[in-house]
Amino acid sequence: MVCTVDRIVVLKILLHSAKYPSSSVNGLLLGTSSADAPSQASESSTHDGQLTVHVTDAIPLLHSFLTLAPSMETALLQVDVLCQSRAGLRVVGYYHANESMTDVDLRPFARRLADRIQQQQKQAITLLVDNSKLSAFADNTSQDILQLWTSEGKGWARAAASRLRCDTEGLRDLYMDAMLQGSHQKLSDFDDHLNDISKDWTNGDLFQQ
Repeated sequence: MVCTVDRIVVLKILLHSAKYPSSSVNGLLLGTSSADAPSQASESSTHDGQLTVHVTDAIPLLHSFLTLAPSMETALLQVDVLCQSRAGLRVVGYYHANESMTDVDLRPFARRLADRIQQQQKQAITLLVDNSKLSAFADNTSQDILQLWTSEGKGWARAAASRLRCDTEGLRDLYMDAMLQGSHQKLSDFDDHLNDISKDWTNGDLFQQ
């Protein structure tokens, strides 16, 4: 499997994590998969015979009580409705950022949530923020800040770095500008929406200023 990730997706994940620095955060990944349309020649087509997933958007979900099943199930239903309104788009995976800066593993409760997403999409992937690389990212010495995890019937395992292709050109500068503009505070996850329904969990206007 090869996974390509748009720059806006990485930016949203980092801003979600920055808004809640003392909490683990998670969300859904939207995009396309070659498993849905294997005959189409596109970025989601097979690459050298491998399944390819193209992630084009991220939906921030939770920052508290990540194992809270009702919130997750409600969010999944809402995201399904959103995907139906965007032709060709579907849930293709899950993302997670650990609370501890030294924690770079996909923990059991995160694996369970990833399993739940995979029940809906067999070829779903998981992206984990690599906390050990955040300092290098801030110093603009590395853009390698996400890990790709896949499950092929043997449980979740970290995939080779070559199988993850992120558009990170200029990402660090975009991230710093977004932080200066307070975009991380304006971002709303599904938790925020449940507490205040006026908050837009799709974050459609987040980068329009």
